[in-house]
Amino acid sequence: MAHFLVVYATTEGQTRKIAERVRARLAAAGHQTTLVDARAAVSQELGTFDAAVLAASLHVGQHQKEIVQFIRNHRARLERVPTAFVSVSLSASSTEAKDLDGAWAAVDEMFEELDWEATRVHLAAGAVHDRQLGFLKRWMIHRILREKGVEMDPSGDMEFTDWLALDLFLDTFLAHCVTPGRAIA
Repeated sequence: MAHFLVVYATTEGQTRKIAERVRARLAAAGHQTTLVDARAAVSQELGTFDAAVLAASLHVGQHQKEIVQFIRNHRARLERVPTAFVSVSLSASSTEAKDLDGAWAAVDEMFEELDWEATRVHLAAGAVHDRQLGFLKRWMIHRILREKGVEMDPSGDMEFTDWLALDLFLDTFLAHCVTPGRAIA
C-alpha cells in the first residue's frame, strides 16, 4: 500500500469534485490517500507520501496561483516521487485542436515557469454552474459555448468531465507507479 497525496486548487468546485474522485479511485485500489486544498497546504503538515496527484482549473490561460505556490514550496519533495497533474478546463471538452492546444500550452507554460514537470498529465473537462458565477463571467461562458454549438441546460448546470477518461488516466498512472524497479507499494 502506498500513500498518495492529492492536492487541488478550485474556483467553482469542479476541480475539488475531480480530486475527490481521484482520492476515491486510489483508495479503492487499496492505497492510503490524503486530500488537501492547496490553500490549506501552506499551513498544513503534509507528512510523507509516495506519489502525488495535483489538480487545478485553468482560467484565462492560467492555473490557480495556489497550485503554483504549492509546487514552488514542495518542488523538491515532488521531484522525488511520481506525480500526476490534472488540468481542468472547458477547453478540454472541445473537439477543436486550437482549444486543446491552448490547454496543453497553459500546462507547458506553468511547468516552464516552475522549472518542474509532472510525470503524467491529463486534461479534464470542467463544468459550468451558473449559481457560482457572476453575471459577466456567466454571460461570457454562455457566449463562448454558444459559439461552439453548445446550448446551456436550463438548470444552469452542465458537467463536461469525462469520468471514464479520468479513471483510465489514474489507472495508467498507478501502473507507472508500481512498475518493476519503481514499486511504491
